[in-house]
Parts: sequence; C-alpha cells; structure tokens
Amino acid sequence: MKTLDRRAAVVLAAVLVAGPVGAAGPYPPYPPNPTPPPPQSAYQSSYSPQNSYPPPRVIDPNPPPLSPMMRVIYAPFYITGLVLRYGIYYTLVAPIEVLNRAITYGVQGGVERQPPAPPPPPAPAPEPTP
Repeated sequence: MKTLDRRAAVVLAAVLVAGPVGAAGPYPPYPPNPTPPPPQSAYQSSYSPQNSYPPPRVIDPNPPPLSPMMRVIYAPFYITGLVLRYGIYYTLVAPIEVLNRAITYGVQGGVERQPPAPPPPPAPAPEPTP
C-alpha cells in the first residue's frame, strides 16, 4: 500500500508540474515598433510647454532650529553617534597610529636632537679701582 501511495504522489506531482507547461502555448507576438516622431520644421521651436519642467524650488539655506521636543527626541541618537565615533577613534585608532609612528620614526619621533647651545661667555670682571 505504501508503494502505491508513493507512485500516486509521483504521478500527481508530474501532472501538476507538466500540465501548465504544455497548456502555456506559444509566446505572444512582439509589440510593433513605435513610429518615429515627425521631424521639426524650421519654423517650429524646440520648446514645448507641456514637456518642460518647473523651476526647482528655492530651499532656505538657514532652516529654522529644531523645536525643544525634537531636540529631546534627537539627543540620545546624537550622543550615541558621538560616543561611537570618538570612542572608537580614541580607544582603537589613535593608539595604533601612535604605535605606528613610534615604530616608524623611533623614540625621537624623526626629529634630530640639536646639540645644546654653547654657554654664554663669562661677564668681564670689573676692574679694581685704586
């Protein structure tokens, strides 16, 4: 009985899969090619009002400040962004940059140490008065 159920399931699956493929028929015909627009005469202008776009809107370069409620809503996201940006920079990136500079240039940092300036000449001794 089990093999009969399995055969029936295979035949049913084959009919369900192959049935729509055979019933689909040929492809529909291609649509006709669009006709080209008529050539413009010398007297017609290339400007047509129905094809033109409106001018762009003027945007105020100084928008009004956020309301206090929006500032309260936006503040946690702003603080989170600052903590992520500068926290990651100063805990990961900056130490790696300092280590890289130390390895590249050495302890002196690539700057030659100049010898100290010579001491100033001693002041002339005052002459004794008789």
